[in-house]
Amino acid sequence: MDIKIPLNIDLQNVNLLITFSNLKFQGKQIHFYKIKKECLHRFQFEKCTFESDIFIESDFEDITFISNTFNCNKFHIQKSTIGVLEFFNDEYNNQTVTSNIFKKGNLKIADCDFDTVFWLKNVEFIKNTSVDINNNKFLEGCYFDSISLDQIIFYDCNFSKEFRYDASYNRSQFRECSFSGLTTFSDLQNVNSSFLWFENCHFYKFTNFNNYWLHKLRIEETTFSDNVSFQQTYFDIVCFIRIIFEKKVWFDDIQIKKIDDCDKITIRTIKQELQKAENRIDFNRFRAYELAAHYKELDWKWNSGFIDKSILFVTKISTDFGNSWRRALVFTLISGFSIYLLLYIFENRDYQIAILNCDNWARLFSGFFRFLLVTDFYNPLEADRVYLTNPFSWLIFIFGKIVIAFGIYEMIQSFRKFKA
Repeated sequence: MDIKIPLNIDLQNVNLLITFSNLKFQGKQIHFYKIKKECLHRFQFEKCTFESDIFIESDFEDITFISNTFNCNKFHIQKSTIGVLEFFNDEYNNQTVTSNIFKKGNLKIADCDFDTVFWLKNVEFIKNTSVDINNNKFLEGCYFDSISLDQIIFYDCNFSKEFRYDASYNRSQFRECSFSGLTTFSDLQNVNSSFLWFENCHFYKFTNFNNYWLHKLRIEETTFSDNVSFQQTYFDIVCFIRIIFEKKVWFDDIQIKKIDDCDKITIRTIKQELQKAENRIDFNRFRAYELAAHYKELDWKWNSGFIDKSILFVTKISTDFGNSWRRALVFTLISGFSIYLLLYIFENRDYQIAILNCDNWARLFSGFFRFLLVTDFYNPLEADRVYLTNPFSWLIFIFGKIVIAFGIYEMIQSFRKFKA
């Protein structure tokens, strides 16, 4: 059956379950409304096609959408008090299971109170569709299960009880929302382009992001009053701006692929919480990330960041900011030998050295191993315990000792990174 004319349906005197099945709504728009609030209604739409713009403005005991197709520009539910609102597929008929599909347009839910359950399950929003959920109160559970979204925006919403968000999407934004119950974000599939953004929100109870895979996470001006868990999460990019964690935060085994694109404040926030949790393994990893981010911010201007940049540059090439003792060992041997070779050439500038003479090679390498002894200040090129006599040789010698001592210190620090 096709309904092709614009309709204004007055629900004033209706107080029963109404089922719309296998209908096609056509025309400009259909408006469900009620002036008074004495009666509640129960609506069920099953396997219908909506080509008209739909506006629902009434009070309901429950509204259920099962396996419908939405091909309209606007589907708005607003200024209503609703007990249960559900979107789900016909899961009792496994042979012809069909999700609710929004092929185009905008789903808007605004200025509503949901007294019992708000549940979207197996709903598919095709590309270029959008969902706006603003100025709503969810007094009981609010669930998004196995949802495919292109873009969704939550603004000024209050989630009083459990909130579960199991959805794949391109962009989800929560602005000025409060979460008063358990909050869970899970099972995201579209890692390549997904963006989850919280702005000026407040989480009052435990918040769970465990095992969450996401392209970009941005949280700003947000307070977490209870524990938060980011254990075994994977992100390409993370951005934290002025976040307040009032209780414990777990970042165990968090992975950030494009850590070089993260700012220093974000990395420092994660590092500080890892330190509070006494997670030394991940703490040292993010300590190195923080130094790398700080090094990236500095410049080589003499009157600004030259000294700090120089120190961090040496730390970077020697141990990659404390991440590799092997790199420190190689740095110590190569840099030490290079300086020692310069000293060897300068001290033997008046002599002709026979390259094929094995004694010269033995003298060269035995002197180098002696040169590696930081506390040995005698001439490494002489068998006797005598000092260097040339001032320039002393400059090379002292500089070499400093470089070797630095390399050994960095290597020891890399060994000790798991110590208390």
